[in-house]
Amino acid sequence: MFVRCLPAQDALGSRVFTSEDVSLNVSALLQGRYTFTAPENEPKTQNFDLALGRLALSGDVIGHGASYFIQLEGSTLGNTNRLSLLDAWIQLRTGEASGFQVGRMLVPYSRQFYTHPGNLLFTDLSEADYAFNLPRAIGADYSGKWKRLSYYTFAGNSIRALDASGQQNPDAALSVVGRAEVDLLAPYGYMESIPKGASRPQWSVGFAAGRNRVAESSVFQNLSPADRTSNYTLDSGFRIRRWTAQAAVYLRDAEANGALPSRRDTGNYAQVGFLIVPGKWEIAARESVVDFARRPVNGSIANIHEYMGGLNRYIVGHRLKLQFDAGIVDQQDFTGLTQKGFRARAQAQVLF
Repeated sequence: MFVRCLPAQDALGSRVFTSEDVSLNVSALLQGRYTFTAPENEPKTQNFDLALGRLALSGDVIGHGASYFIQLEGSTLGNTNRLSLLDAWIQLRTGEASGFQVGRMLVPYSRQFYTHPGNLLFTDLSEADYAFNLPRAIGADYSGKWKRLSYYTFAGNSIRALDASGQQNPDAALSVVGRAEVDLLAPYGYMESIPKGASRPQWSVGFAAGRNRVAESSVFQNLSPADRTSNYTLDSGFRIRRWTAQAAVYLRDAEANGALPSRRDTGNYAQVGFLIVPGKWEIAARESVVDFARRPVNGSIANIHEYMGGLNRYIVGHRLKLQFDAGIVDQQDFTGLTQKGFRARAQAQVLF
């Protein structure tokens, strides 16, 4: 049976119902997080959050080549207490390794965001992925696999950044995204960490490109409504025994209100993890860079540099784990003024 290449464990869970016509699986994710920040020349802060609380229902319409996925998410990040419909889609399998999907879904663009948050190497995404990912939207998607090549295509409504709201398309301009991934060795997949290590070397390389009509402003991505963006990313993941390495580069051309000249934003991250004690302890390091064009479109941040170290304690793999990370996040505004800051986070996770 074909299963679309969702972030691993999005559909993991306990089967609670099966009949001749339909099956039902239930899965959940809970992440409780503590964050300490110490910006230079500004007051320190401490905060507790329910970073993510997710409940997902999934299953098959047995004998009809169809499956479904529904996911709710709650979070207190950003001083909110929201509960939202995160995903809701139906997939029709067109072959053993291909399928057509429609609904609200993850967009097949960046490797890090396509990874389930319960399988990340650090407590959260890199600064670069926040600045350049194309997260979710309503639309249609076709995906498949041929030998070592996996491919994904998407067409749908305007793709909002993580700090933007709204669902509907503002005009007739659809967003389109395509992604291709090649497994050079065993598939790396969408798992930033495998707690017990890899039994054989894994290496995959992916490339994605997309065109997006921005509908809502975003401080994260320095974009304004009616911007038209051309987005590109190249990423790779490599794993051997206790070692995991992952990296990506991003490039985005944005035309203000659809008019030339465009501005070019770039970013990248590289991270590595090492299992000190397989199945129990892991250390990690990451560097991430964001370079927005020198033009204040939305907000004042021009450059971000992130340097992080992490420690993971696996109690029952990703199902029950503790994560700790700390490091420096430097920001520079468009006048050249630099703001240095220290950040430390601790997170407890339950995933089933």
